[in-house]
Amino acid sequence: MQKGIATSLVLAAVLVSVFGLHFVGAVSVQQIGNASLYIFGVTTQNGTTVGVPAKLSLTVTRGTGQVFLGSIPLTGTDTQAQAVVSAFVACELVNVNCDNYNFYYYIQSGSPQVGGPSAGAAFAIAAMAVLTNRSLNPTVAMTGTANPDGSVGLVGDVGPKSMAAADQGIKLFMYPAGEPAISSDNITQKAIAYDTAHGMATTAVSSVYAAYQYFTGYNITPVIDYNITTPLYSSLMQATYNGFNSYQQGIYDSLPSKNSSNASISSLINTALSAMQQEKALVSSGDYYTAASYIVNTSATDLVYARTLEELSVQSNPVNYMNGLISAENASIQQTYNNITKNYVTDKATLELKLIAIDRLTQASTFLSNASSTVSSNMNTAAYFYALSEVKRASSLFWMSIVPHGTSNFTESTYYNLSQYYLYKASSYTNYANLLNPSASSSAAYTEMQQFFSQAQAYQSQGRYVSSIFDSLESIATAELIIEDNSIAINGSVSAVTNQILDSALRTINNAENSGVTPFLGISYYEFGKNFENTSLPLLIQYASYSRVYTDFEAALANASFVAHPSVFQPLSVPVPFNVQYVLYLLLGAVLGIALGGIIYEYKLFKMVKNRRIGKNIRIVVSPKHTKKTKRKTRK
Repeated sequence: MQKGIATSLVLAAVLVSVFGLHFVGAVSVQQIGNASLYIFGVTTQNGTTVGVPAKLSLTVTRGTGQVFLGSIPLTGTDTQAQAVVSAFVACELVNVNCDNYNFYYYIQSGSPQVGGPSAGAAFAIAAMAVLTNRSLNPTVAMTGTANPDGSVGLVGDVGPKSMAAADQGIKLFMYPAGEPAISSDNITQKAIAYDTAHGMATTAVSSVYAAYQYFTGYNITPVIDYNITTPLYSSLMQATYNGFNSYQQGIYDSLPSKNSSNASISSLINTALSAMQQEKALVSSGDYYTAASYIVNTSATDLVYARTLEELSVQSNPVNYMNGLISAENASIQQTYNNITKNYVTDKATLELKLIAIDRLTQASTFLSNASSTVSSNMNTAAYFYALSEVKRASSLFWMSIVPHGTSNFTESTYYNLSQYYLYKASSYTNYANLLNPSASSSAAYTEMQQFFSQAQAYQSQGRYVSSIFDSLESIATAELIIEDNSIAINGSVSAVTNQILDSALRTINNAENSGVTPFLGISYYEFGKNFENTSLPLLIQYASYSRVYTDFEAALANASFVAHPSVFQPLSVPVPFNVQYVLYLLLGAVLGIALGGIIYEYKLFKMVKNRRIGKNIRIVVSPKHTKKTKRKTRK
């Protein structure tokens, strides 16, 4: 546990206060359960890094998805953010809706300050144990972060932590798989020898599921179903594609010229034609969502953009013409908004389709604003943003067209509460991601993540709650990308990480489907992301993160009765440390035992012989009339 940020002192004090206040009124709160385990950090003593034990306790109650952290001493912001992320990871791994619980973590340590994310996996394990009603083995401990995909992320100073665990009487200490066998920062041969001499085994784990099994003896790792066969999803996605395809063909047919003399316009049209061939190939394999996504991109960045540029090229006053297009598009956006915000939705299971439509319309409005602000300075840029706006508005209509008509009990306050909740969650994820050192491949994602979060805050303050929710989800997904990428940058096990990330996305989809929910966006992002499995790892991670985040959102929105994973008692074989000293002690014990047994035997034999000798000299004193009998007995 490293030294935290100074500003965390005030925040930690507030959290401790909140933590205490919640328990003052605990009589009215339904408590679910408790768990505790040891966690280990490091501190510096006389220039040497040494391990420090701490006790982590958790109480889970019924609640609204809040995570609180109190401690003695105070904790750093990284630990506070990791507690929230770990609780949500735990909920996803055991297929529980976090929105129904509150988590109260508490840390007691002799260290001057508690900080760092290295106890993240332990935070998750504690929550999983309570939510599955399992006890934790007090002689087991671990270090490592809890990644959103369920993997155990790498940390530093494993050696000192393991030695502190051995001193604490821990019998099995886990650390993240991928740690170098010999490193000054991680597990070392010196530490392994020390741990073995103190009777503690060490083992590497790659997933939180595996760690949970060591802690509880129960295996809850789900069996992944690699076949997504949701009829409702397939039919609606096919309908969406058909709408988009007709729209795209209409734009292409409306082009003033298919063979423009303008090189830029001609290039855009040729790019669109190539993309349209790829779309047909995707449809032939049943990948309707990916095909529809290609259509949106092609229509906006190529076809509508080319058409707009061609129209502008023949205008005597391009600025006035562009302003007229923007004005007409603004009126269309307002009319579309009035239509799609009407209160007709069959049930919560398809409500997200309506929310998607509203979100796409908000994006159209933002793009149109960008177009308006660049008309005077850069006409090509204005035309580009205008094209994006027009296509996003059209996509909003297509999403809304497949929503079954009916009624919904969702009110303005419902949307407000959802936006508040996801802003809270996004804040925790972005705070944690901001504390990580960006790798080269994810540095740009930091800016994007913060932009999404800032825009979510702005939308929330403007009363545009649906858009705030979606931007919060985008921020969370981007933060997950950064967290995952941070581990990959250190680990380097790309193929193993790729499989785990894809499986984690599919696992959340399986959970949702088993709970009776069709996660439209979750499945769509998963299918789309698979296209980058062999071409772009960052894009694969990004869309897998989108898939998990949106699937969880869709399941929570439908208020599904989650189907818990089956729990099977399957204790893992714990590696037993081998030490020559143990053999010597065993032999010594055997020798001592034999020697002690011999002494006891000799002592008993001595007493028996002695008693016999005493018996030969006994004289029985009797009355005179028994004298003869006495003499005969004496002679014997």
